[in-house]
Amino acid sequence: MIYVLLFNLFLLTFRILYVLFYPLDLTPEEAQYWDWSRKLDLSYYSKPPMVAYLNFFTRQLLGVSELAVRITPILLSFLLSILTYLFVKKIFDKRTALIASTLPQLTIGFGINSLLMTTDAPFVFFWSLSVMALFFAFEKNSLFLWLLVGLLAGLAFLSKYPAVFLLLCALLYGLIYKRDVLKSPKPYVSLIPAILLSLPVLYWNYKHNFVSFKHVSTLASKSASLLNIDSFLEFLGGQALLLSLIPFLLLPYLWLKGLKDSKRAFFVSFSLPIFLFFMVLSIFKKVEANWPGFGYFGAFILVSLFLSRSFLLIPTYLFSLFLFILLHFTPLLDHMGLGRLLPPQRDPTKIGIGWSELGKVVSQIRKGEEKVISPHYQISAELAFYVKGNPKTYCINLGRRMNQYDLWEKDYQGDAIFVDYEPINPKVLSASDGIMEKVELPIYWRGEEVRRFYIYRLKNLKKVEEEMPGSS
Repeated sequence: MIYVLLFNLFLLTFRILYVLFYPLDLTPEEAQYWDWSRKLDLSYYSKPPMVAYLNFFTRQLLGVSELAVRITPILLSFLLSILTYLFVKKIFDKRTALIASTLPQLTIGFGINSLLMTTDAPFVFFWSLSVMALFFAFEKNSLFLWLLVGLLAGLAFLSKYPAVFLLLCALLYGLIYKRDVLKSPKPYVSLIPAILLSLPVLYWNYKHNFVSFKHVSTLASKSASLLNIDSFLEFLGGQALLLSLIPFLLLPYLWLKGLKDSKRAFFVSFSLPIFLFFMVLSIFKKVEANWPGFGYFGAFILVSLFLSRSFLLIPTYLFSLFLFILLHFTPLLDHMGLGRLLPPQRDPTKIGIGWSELGKVVSQIRKGEEKVISPHYQISAELAFYVKGNPKTYCINLGRRMNQYDLWEKDYQGDAIFVDYEPINPKVLSASDGIMEKVELPIYWRGEEVRRFYIYRLKNLKKVEEEMPGSS
């Protein structure tokens, strides 16, 4: 246990220092969820409310800063690692528990969720706790444990909608391996706390024409085609990268082998169906690499059990550590002469570069109480966080997909600061009395321009006719 504590205390300290000193601003999604926390609600356009509630809590404690936003995933990751050790130790052995609680922390997928405050951070935490509780509930069939499962599953649903996979995976495992448990009324009691916690989200969606569920269904069907080999290969490559390759290559064998043993089959049931679902989906449309990430909690327990008795243990740790370092410090590639492997324009960390600089420039241009506006919710959210005074910001929809800002009041008339990735839209310009000031701001990362902002101070901006595309 001491090694697990020391390892995780080191990672916790590293992540805090990384947030404080590395030039990685909040990503647009993080900024958006932070802005949600200033307008608490029962739910939000694209996600349930947990991420906003947690941001509200840490903002009250620590104020407005990157650390105040990211302290939640840092602490949840630390706590989950400790709980994973205790869980795996109880059902397997100390060596497997040590691997299961440390190796995932060095993979790219878990590393991102341990640093960035997106919906995945609380979702992976509550999903993993739900899986642990489900294991003991199936073993002991205790009413208390099933109620605990329902509570944790409800919290997972408040974090992200794919929590419904908990029910599907539990039913699959129960029907194949634990039919006697499913004949008892106790498992179904778990639905009570889960449904009660879900009701506010369902009610909010009822009041808003079920916009969240339309959004999720659109994500699953948008740009779908009969056969998309490129998307399929991109999905597999993304999973291999997120799992640091060796665990990914081991999983097909471990899933197949695990079906023969009811204990291991439990973890197969809470990982393989999720992987297969998104893999099949990727044949028809683009699937984001992080979508099946929550299913790898159970998968890594199988991997850890195998590696605890394998010569691949050290190579897996070393390769994962290598990728972990490159993930956090991508400029090292340039110093190693490997910059072409991941050029700045494809560097995923570029998404968090330049926002604080943009906020400073807008703060300087903003002479008084001009409204701050953009046609992109990502820019609007970042400006809300980084402009001096954290003003209320607005997003004018000019034909892009619907977002949370479209559900909020848009009273932006008057002098305004308008920010876009391209020169001002004629429709916006014609709705004003002209440009009072214009600034172009290029953003550089690893020696190359990766983004450019066009900033305008407009005189007397009137209501702009928007192009609402619906809930896509």
